[in-house]
Order: sequence, then C-alpha cells, then structure tokens
Amino acid sequence: GGCSPTTHQFAISPWLTETKNVCCANDRTRRIYVPDVDPFAMMLNEKSTTALEGQDPQQQQQYQPPELSMAAGEFLSIYSHPKEHGQWDAVASCFFLDTAPCIIDYIKAIYDMLKPNGILINFGPLLYHWSSPPIRPEDNSLEEYKNRHSNLDERYLTSVDMSWDDIREVLLRVGFVIEEERVGIPARYTADRTSMMTTEYHCVYCVARKK
Repeated sequence: GGCSPTTHQFAISPWLTETKNVCCANDRTRRIYVPDVDPFAMMLNEKSTTALEGQDPQQQQQYQPPELSMAAGEFLSIYSHPKEHGQWDAVASCFFLDTAPCIIDYIKAIYDMLKPNGILINFGPLLYHWSSPPIRPEDNSLEEYKNRHSNLDERYLTSVDMSWDDIREVLLRVGFVIEEERVGIPARYTADRTSMMTTEYHCVYCVARKK
C-alpha cells in the first residue's frame, strides 16, 4: 500500500472553525475524506503494473518508479547548490515564484537546475509574500522608512514586486524560451464552495524551455 491502507480512510472537517459567510450551519461540519487516491497506486499505474507482471524478476528489479523529493528549508539554500545543476528534466512551480524574496534569484536557480532543453512549468499569481509595507507621507527619507520597519526581516525591505511583463523579460534574458503562455486563468484558493465569500486569483500559466 501507500501512505494509508485504503483510500478515503480519514475524515476531516476543513471549515469547522469558520464562523463568517456561512450559509447553513451544517456547511461547517461537512466532511472530506482523504486520501482520494492511493499515492503508491498512482506511482505504479495500470500500465506499469501490467508490464511488471510480464517481466522476469531481474527486469522487475530494474524498474524504477517515478521519483519524488521533498525538502524542508529555503529553496535557494537547497537547490542552488552546484550538485543540483543540470540534474532536472523539468521543474513545476505552482503558487510558488511569488514566494521569493527576489524572484530573479529563483528563476536563475531553476535555470541552473535544468538540463539542456529542460522545462519550467509555472502556474500562479503574483501576490509577493515578501512585499514591503507602503511608504507613508511622514517618511521623509529611505532611512526613516527603514528605521520605522527595523523590526522586519530585511528581505521585506529589499524585495521588488515585478509585473508579469517584467518576469517574462527576466526569463528570456536568463536563457529561457517561452513556449506557451496564458494570462488570467481563474483559480480559487482554499475555497469553500458553499461560502458567501471565496478568494480567486487570475493566474499566469507559462511553459519555458532552457536553451
């Protein structure tokens, strides 16, 4: 089996503590059953399983299921290391690029990670998690502004909120070729479909290939 013996084994109530924008009281206690699929069954799909059954034991031992890595920590501290350079066929970033203190650094790191002709598949908005607080009229200088926010991580004060046009230009200058691009794709975020309020982004989808 995979992470659990069966699918739909665990019941959770994601909206149990929500008190605002509730239409019906029962909406809060609705249950969701997870996992919806067995991760191990996904890795050994029907085609792969059939192929394995027809192979001799030595061939079965040579079969390598798809690899998945999970790493805790800051993206650059792990994946900008030289040992990661040229090791990846593709990188998929979902609601991710805008989490960078400097999005250019992330794009450069992804470019280095990829093999020649490797692809970056990106989908998400530009919320910018490290966006700096707005400048007020009483901030007479940059120094005053920095002093007023001296309690913040310095990355908040050095981050730049770039438009998608700017990011597109960065991708090209770093060495990517844009192969597919769509702007304004609606995507709900942690949405309760019965709620009176939902958060919806109009996202960018982009496929870029390393030259």
